[in-house]
Amino acid sequence: MEEYILKVENLNKYFGQNQVLHQVHLSVKPGEICGLIGANGSGKSTLMNILFGSRVIEKTGGYEGEVWYDGEKVQIRSAKDAIARGIGMIHQEFILIPEMTVAENIKLTRENTKKKFNRILKPEISYLDKKKDQEDAGKILEELGFQIDSSYLIKNISVNAKQFVEIAREVDKQDLKLLLLDEPTAVLNEEDARKLMKVLKNLAQKGTAILFCSHRLHEICEICDHVTVLRDGEVVSEYKKEELDMEKLAKDMIGYDICTVKKETRNRKKDKIISFQNFSVHMPGEALHGIDLDVYEGEILGITSFSGHGKLALGYGVMGMFPVEGQAVLQGLPLDIGNVKKTIERGIFLLPDDRKNMGLLLEHSICENMMFSGFYGKHMFQKKAFGILPIRDWKQIRAYAEKQIEKLDIKCESMDQNTGELSGGNQQKVCIARAIAVNPKVLFVMEPTRGVDIGAKEKILDMLVRMNQEQGMTIVAASSELEELKRISDRIAVLCEGKLSRILPPEASEKEFAFAYTGGEKNSEK
Repeated sequence: MEEYILKVENLNKYFGQNQVLHQVHLSVKPGEICGLIGANGSGKSTLMNILFGSRVIEKTGGYEGEVWYDGEKVQIRSAKDAIARGIGMIHQEFILIPEMTVAENIKLTRENTKKKFNRILKPEISYLDKKKDQEDAGKILEELGFQIDSSYLIKNISVNAKQFVEIAREVDKQDLKLLLLDEPTAVLNEEDARKLMKVLKNLAQKGTAILFCSHRLHEICEICDHVTVLRDGEVVSEYKKEELDMEKLAKDMIGYDICTVKKETRNRKKDKIISFQNFSVHMPGEALHGIDLDVYEGEILGITSFSGHGKLALGYGVMGMFPVEGQAVLQGLPLDIGNVKKTIERGIFLLPDDRKNMGLLLEHSICENMMFSGFYGKHMFQKKAFGILPIRDWKQIRAYAEKQIEKLDIKCESMDQNTGELSGGNQQKVCIARAIAVNPKVLFVMEPTRGVDIGAKEKILDMLVRMNQEQGMTIVAASSELEELKRISDRIAVLCEGKLSRILPPEASEKEFAFAYTGGEKNSEK
C-alpha cells in the first residue's frame, strides 16, 4: 500500500436516492500525474470533494468505500484536515475571499511575520509582514507567467486572474504531497495553459502526486501518466500513457461519437450594428485601452487574447460593470452605458463567464432562471390579472423551460430543481436558454464553454451558430479557446496588452495568430 500516496477502493456516494459514484477506484503514486475525466455530472467533482474533505459530503450522509492516503486508511472530514495532511486543491468554482487582496489569498495561513516582533510574541500572534507577503505573491505569480498587482482585492479582478491566484496559492505551499486540480485551465488560453502544464510537470518531478481533471483532452494526453474515465459515476476505462488517444477518450466519456460544429458560410455583410470608439474599460487585471472596433450586423465576432490582456472587458464595459471611457454606438445612437435596463431594452444582452456569481440565481429553479431576464427586462412570459396587473404566465414559462431542457440536453431532475444543484456545464446551458428567450440584437458571450465537457461544448457551440444563422443574432464571443472561435466566427479580434492587435479571418495561419497575440504585427483589417 505504501507505494501509493492515494488509493481509492469501491467508493460509493449517494445524494438522497441518486447514486453519483458507484464502486469507483483509482490510485496515484508520488510524482505521478493521474488524469480524471468524464462528462459533466459524471461524479468527478464529487470524488474531488471527498478527497478534500468538503463539508457537503458529510452533510449528505458521507460515503461508502475506502480511501488510503500515505499508507493508512483515512476519512478526511474537513479541508483543514486535508491541508494538514499535505493535500491541496484548485477548485473549478474558486475558493477565494473576495474582500481580501490577491497577496492575502495566496499567503493565507502561511503569512510572513515581522521578525523583530517574533522574539517578543509568538508567531501566531505576531505582526504580519504585508510587504513581504506581496513580494512573495508577486514572485509566484511571475513564475506562473501572470502579472497583476497583488494589492488588488479579489472581488475586483477577472475570473482568469482569480484562476491564477488559486493556482499560486497551492503551488506556493512547501509541504504539498497531493494536488487535486478540478478544471484548472478552463478559463486559460492555450499559451497560459502550457505555462501551467510546465508548473505541474515540475511539481511531479519533485515528488508531488497530482490528480488532474480537465475537459481539454490534449492536455490529458500531454501530461498524464495514466487516466481514469468516469461515466455516470462509474469507472468505464483506464489507460496508461502509451494507450492514450483523444478520440477514444472522448467516446468513453460521452458514450457516443462527437459531431464537431463548424460554421460553413462566412458572413460578409458590412452594415455596422455596434461601434466602439476610443473605448477603454478599467477592469482590474483585464483592462482595455482606447480601442476602435466595428461589429457587423449578423456576424459572429470572436475576441481572444492571453489571460489579462482584455478579452473579457468589452462585454462587461458595455453593460457598465466597470468604469469606461470613450463611446459605444448601437445602430447610430450612443449607448447609455451604466443604464443596464435600457441597454437590454435596446437589444444587448450579456452572458458572463462567472455564471455562479453573476449569471444565475442559484437558489431558484431552472424555469425561474430561464424566464428571469425576459420577464423583468422585456415584459415576456406575462399575462394580465384582472386585465390590469402583469403576473407570471406559468403555462408559458414551463412550456419554454421544457423545450429548452430537451433542446440543450440539460441533465436535471425536473425544471423545478434548484439551479445551484446542477453541474457546471448544465448551469451554462441554463444561461444560454435565458439569453435565447430575450432574442437580443447583440449577444456578448464570455467564455461560453468554460468548464463544459466535450459533448456539451459542441451543443453550446451549435446553439450559438443556430442563433446567429436562424435568428440573425449578432454574437460577440470572448474566449480562451482559439480553435473553437475558428470554427464558429466570421472574424477574430486579437488583443494584446489591452489594445487591438489584429483582426483575422478564422482560416488565418497559426503564425499570424501568434504574432497577433504578442502584438508582433499591425492590424490589417479596417
